[in-house]
Amino acid sequence: MTTNESQEDNMHKASSSTRRRGGISGVLEGIRTGFLATAMGAALLSGTLVTAQPALAEVPLDQLVRIVAEGGSSFTRTFNPFSPTTRWVSLRTMYEPLMIQNYATGKLDPWLGTDYKWSDDALSLTVTLRNDVKWSDGQPFTADDVVFTFNLMRDNPGLIGPASGAFGQYLKSVEAVDPTTVKFTFSTTYTPGLYSLVDQFIVPEHVWKDVKDPVTFENADPVGTGPFTTIDAFGTDRYQVTQNPNYWQPLKIQGVFVQGFNGNDQVSAAVLSGNIDWGGLVPDPDTTFVPLDPEHFGYWWPRTSVVLLQANTTDPSLGDVNVRKAISMALDRQRMINTGVWGKSVPANATGLPEAPFKDWLDAKVIADGQGWVSMDPDAANKLLDDSSYAKGPDGIRVGKDGKPLKYDIIVPSGWNDWVSASQIVAENLKDIGIDVTLRTTTADSWTNSTFTGQFQLSLGTAQRTATPFEFYRNNMATTSVKPVGTASPNNQQRYGDPKVDELLSKFAASTDASEQKAIIAELEGMFSQAAPAIPLYEQPDWGLYNTRRFTGFPNEKDPYAPLSLQMTNGPLLVWPHLERRAE
Repeated sequence: MTTNESQEDNMHKASSSTRRRGGISGVLEGIRTGFLATAMGAALLSGTLVTAQPALAEVPLDQLVRIVAEGGSSFTRTFNPFSPTTRWVSLRTMYEPLMIQNYATGKLDPWLGTDYKWSDDALSLTVTLRNDVKWSDGQPFTADDVVFTFNLMRDNPGLIGPASGAFGQYLKSVEAVDPTTVKFTFSTTYTPGLYSLVDQFIVPEHVWKDVKDPVTFENADPVGTGPFTTIDAFGTDRYQVTQNPNYWQPLKIQGVFVQGFNGNDQVSAAVLSGNIDWGGLVPDPDTTFVPLDPEHFGYWWPRTSVVLLQANTTDPSLGDVNVRKAISMALDRQRMINTGVWGKSVPANATGLPEAPFKDWLDAKVIADGQGWVSMDPDAANKLLDDSSYAKGPDGIRVGKDGKPLKYDIIVPSGWNDWVSASQIVAENLKDIGIDVTLRTTTADSWTNSTFTGQFQLSLGTAQRTATPFEFYRNNMATTSVKPVGTASPNNQQRYGDPKVDELLSKFAASTDASEQKAIIAELEGMFSQAAPAIPLYEQPDWGLYNTRRFTGFPNEKDPYAPLSLQMTNGPLLVWPHLERRAE
């Protein structure tokens, strides 16, 4: 299993489903899920990390941070950050955004931009830029590059990025007030647009203005503002990227080495043998990983999202909130956590939001009032179904008001073992309340197509990581996010919508008052708990392993300055300046 988005990735779902389901994100998902299926008896195979460098490498491999980020052995030299098939480093070491939503701290960290300010009517947003940034080729970075990037996306709808579609939704224009000031003018008040706009990576005008087709451009020799932009060596199954000679922050490491892995055993063996500095996943690391070298091996799995059981509300019975809540009350969440993620999580609350990143938004009363329907109580679940006229037939299976038995398939990609395990528990638990569920495993592509198009009955999904709860409730409850069955949508796969939610979201988007926004979110939390549009299961860990034998400075539970997960698009940018080579 992996998250329903990559990600990562930090991209907005509506604009990045291709990136998250194909290209690098798909590879990351394969790597992540592969660990869960790895046979531990084969984990110490030798020769898992090819130490030979690609041809023409100038920086020795032992000076580079070795990461698990891409799988396979057919890399193409594509560093176009707008492309779904771009190399992993494009958005983690080469191109940078104006600001970074730090999911470890819950803060918006300044990056290429240092500050922002709304106009009184919230129809314009002014961002101040750093004045000491250069592109890797030595040219100055200015507001003109920002304006160019946004206009490039406006003129080429095929380009993928956090701000894709902004002009069509809320953005009217972007202008350079001066070399270090950018002004975004909105066509309608939409304060959540801040996060999409500042999250957008920026490309250099002096390079991209001459590109005939930015959609297909491979960008084999990238020019960026990020810490590592030099393609020191490139091969079909490995490559290394080294320092940007003009980076605007001090760096204590030379770069990164990325190798492709063919098969789960190779990756797990490389991690367990200490040949990987950062990344990967092994089952139950307290038992299989950390004890091998407690002084240097560690992991940190903060929880920034929630695993959801999605019930397709276009089904007559699943469209009944009482059925969804009865399903929820039948589920043994703690067992899912113990078997699927080795006890490294907690059951989700009734708002659908993870606690750590949204602690300042959560309404304690909503959580307390809704605890009953997200806690295991099969007796109460049976009573709710009885009272709602879902009687059991002769075979013990309940019958819907349309006369059809409550028999459903739950679909999950094969190999996503934590989700397979959770789905098996769902099927087992629901039999106790007269609902017959059959687990169907499928390919990841088939599962994605079925869930995105609404052609499923039950499925697991992961809530997108978002900067504020606004995006979560828009994605799961707004009528504007509901697409007809058969029409692909990366959001609201359960097809639930409430016009009252639309009204509250509009009020939130039009407000710049923090207390007013918090009150609106509290109301939305209550509506989510009342309607149960999706069933929260448990908080999703963000997988991250580290090995400090060669490099130190990785974020961890004691020093949670940034996410450790390599899957988050901008997360690694926060980490590189903190890493340094361990003294020999």
